[in-house]
Amino acid sequence: MLRTQKEAVVEDVKTALSEAAGVLFLDFTGLTVAQADDFRRTLQKAGVRYSVVKNTLMKRAMEGTTYADAAAFLKGTPTGVVFGAEDPVASAKVTFEFLKGCDKLRIKGGVLDAKAIDAAQAEALSKMPGRQELQATVVALALSPGRNVAGQIKNPAGRIVGAIETLIENLEKEQGAA
Repeated sequence: MLRTQKEAVVEDVKTALSEAAGVLFLDFTGLTVAQADDFRRTLQKAGVRYSVVKNTLMKRAMEGTTYADAAAFLKGTPTGVVFGAEDPVASAKVTFEFLKGCDKLRIKGGVLDAKAIDAAQAEALSKMPGRQELQATVVALALSPGRNVAGQIKNPAGRIVGAIETLIENLEKEQGAA
């Protein structure tokens, strides 16, 4: 690879790192071509970027950034890099879902919020609720006090109506008996 090509790769990776909310580093040793293609298609459908980068070039791209401490994960064979652009949880979920059916692919580590994470933390990330789930939870919590107030206002009125209905029934029974 020519020096200019290497510089272009480093710049591309730097840009991708700066735009990514989370990054996972993968060891794909022993993965067949068919499995690799299937993995790429799965990530592409989910809107997640995936690249294979030489470790030395990845380390150069991370130099001088907050990601520099994640360079410890970049050992051995070239590294597969999953860039989670907007939602790091979604990219982690897609990756770990694929890992269930593929024993050759394994997580080396990653980066989340500009801090290195190990494989166990990456797996924990994949089990967290996604952005849409969290947004739905926040909306439900925001609406909750209004529902509670409406219920509190409605509840005493319901008791009064129930008491009046009981009184009317009792009066009708008394008049029917008389």
